[in-house]
Amino acid sequence: MAIIKDIVTILALIGVAWTAIFIYFKFAPVIKINISDKWVNDNLVILRIEIENVSKVRVAIKKEPRRKENANILFQIFRHNITEGLNLTEFLPFTKKWFDKKGYPSSWKEPEIIFETTEWIYPGETIAIERPISTDKGDMLHVGVQVHAKFGRLEFAKKRHWEQRWTTTRFIKKNV
Repeated sequence: MAIIKDIVTILALIGVAWTAIFIYFKFAPVIKINISDKWVNDNLVILRIEIENVSKVRVAIKKEPRRKENANILFQIFRHNITEGLNLTEFLPFTKKWFDKKGYPSSWKEPEIIFETTEWIYPGETIAIERPISTDKGDMLHVGVQVHAKFGRLEFAKKRHWEQRWTTTRFIKKNV
């Protein structure tokens, strides 16, 4: 009889664990970031940055405590000549600490804040901007977008203060 109780208890725990995982994945925020390029001429490229909420809950963009505006959708760009660019990995530093730690072969530049007024991204919503970037012949651009989000006030994890971060990077070079 004790063995049957133990088996029932184990099965109940497995069922509860699966239910918890299902609920988490059903209500966790998920962001999809896309960076595309359109060359106007040899020296001008327009970067289109799209951020899409593909989850079933709204995504709360995390705010810096000391600032009013959103400081947590960041755009970073570094220029390299082709020989430097071919030796890089996908890693793109968004903080000075990681820039120094990884020995990135460029000079440090603070990331730009984009979508400053965005507080929420609702399910199915896509926000987008376009950025014109001037380039020199032979430049390779290493661009990236990083989104810092948190569970909103009304979501189930409001007391946990859970946060998530998504990053997308891309190398861009004019095809000659």
